[in-house]
Amino acid sequence: MALLDTMKKVARQSQNASVPAAFLFGTVTAEAPLTIRVDNRFDITGEAIVLMKEFKKGYYPTHQHTGFKLPAQTEDASGHAHDLKDDYKTNDGEESESYYGLKTGEKVVLLRNAGGQSFLVLGRV
Repeated sequence: MALLDTMKKVARQSQNASVPAAFLFGTVTAEAPLTIRVDNRFDITGEAIVLMKEFKKGYYPTHQHTGFKLPAQTEDASGHAHDLKDDYKTNDGEESESYYGLKTGEKVVLLRNAGGQSFLVLGRV
């Protein structure tokens, strides 16, 4: 019986090796710490979850402007216009991109790496 079990294990491992990644679906069950229930079978959390910035809560500046005092408004060749202030510095507050992170109950699609140790959140479903 042990030989048969060993042969089955080897067959499963070789089959898994030929499929380096897999798509899975999950549901966010907690926001802090982020926990995702995968295919209603198991939960992942912590370093097992790999997030792109669009799924991380926070503020990410897209660009900044610093420089000399200029007239009230300036426009570059592309039509990108800004109202400028004395000793101006723009986009240093929450004026650029702000992401709200994943919320409890949201459905997500995941990409599992070959070893199954980490899962990349590809998007909301």
